[in-house]
Amino acid sequence: MLNDWNHWLSSLQTDQWLFALLPLLLFDGLRYSLGSLAIWLYDFAREVGITLLGNRKEPRFGYCPSVCVVIAGLNEAETLPHTLRSVWNSYPQLEIIVVDDGSRDAMSRVATDFARDHAGVTVLKKNNRGGKSSALNFALPFTTAEILVGVDSDSHVGENAIWEIVQPFANAEVGAVSAAVVARNTHASLVSRLQALEYLGSIFLGRLLSDRFGTLGIVSGAFGAFRRDALSRTGGWDVGPGEDGDLTLRIRKSGYQVAFAPYAQCFTNVPTAAMSLIKQRRRWEWALITLECRKHVDLANPLSKNFCINNLTMLMDRWTFNLALQFGFWAYMGWLCVHANNDTWKLFFLYYLVFVAMNVIQIAVVLYYSNDRRRDLSAGFAIPLMPLYQVALRAVMFYGILEELFFRSSHHDNFVPEHVRRTTWHW
Repeated sequence: MLNDWNHWLSSLQTDQWLFALLPLLLFDGLRYSLGSLAIWLYDFAREVGITLLGNRKEPRFGYCPSVCVVIAGLNEAETLPHTLRSVWNSYPQLEIIVVDDGSRDAMSRVATDFARDHAGVTVLKKNNRGGKSSALNFALPFTTAEILVGVDSDSHVGENAIWEIVQPFANAEVGAVSAAVVARNTHASLVSRLQALEYLGSIFLGRLLSDRFGTLGIVSGAFGAFRRDALSRTGGWDVGPGEDGDLTLRIRKSGYQVAFAPYAQCFTNVPTAAMSLIKQRRRWEWALITLECRKHVDLANPLSKNFCINNLTMLMDRWTFNLALQFGFWAYMGWLCVHANNDTWKLFFLYYLVFVAMNVIQIAVVLYYSNDRRRDLSAGFAIPLMPLYQVALRAVMFYGILEELFFRSSHHDNFVPEHVRRTTWHW
């Protein structure tokens, strides 16, 4: 079989090679693998230059604004103590606000017990659940800190994470900073192991790339920082889906930049079962349609007061890779199936090998930047299965896009309480 494949491969002409590889280059290669490789080459050359010239680096933590960490949650009594311990006393000018969004467990009591023994911790309890956006906004009047940092109550932050995430705010034009989200339960299941590797490529490398081009359009709700003036200008968090992405886009529209702090790391549990992962990714795609195709479509309007080239580039990137090429991918797959012949399996095997090679490139670049190479190399052992995982994930994403386009499924999502959904604008 391999001999047949090698013979077929060697018989391909240049135009046949291009036809075979073009879909891969369009869908994944240029965006992550080749893009991250280009960044690595630039940074490596820069580091070599600094070393040869003997230039002294600036202090790592030279900016120290006042910070308030807001931890909003629902029924998170079990995970909250770990989150609080990871944040408390990790930064000099730090206060913590815990918002219990109408929990039915002991979350408020757990937070209050912690606050009793740890200075600078405030506990707020809402009698009725209003959703994450409501809980975060509820905390705003209780702090005057320059920077607000949102941390999910089922996550914990890494060493020096608060220091790392505030450094980009030394630039007055930065209104929000995205952190790196890392899988905490990598070895819990095959599903979580695959996501751990995916996060390294799409979140760590993807946001590093977007940050360099000034097109970063997402600050993860699990761990993200916002300048207080930017929050005041935009009115805080709006109702979901995708309240984190929505706020990020509104901050960009108000004239601020969005930066990425790769070593401000948040560790969170990713779904361990396939059905939980499918539900999560469908919701993410609902937010894509709701935000980039409806609510904030004016980012592409040259006559809009919010228009700028970086915002247009960001939106075109999302429309191209997450929408147009999603439809193009499945159209191409359908065409291959209709025209299937004895060589079709050879083409799919070629695709598999190229996908594997692209993931090898990505993990190699990740290891160059990594602050925990052992952890990240461990995630890399899932590479042989990543092509199959990525195709399956594309199917889920495509289904989510169709759901929101034709049925507006986000309007029925219980992530936002029903009484809140009924009284808010449906985009």
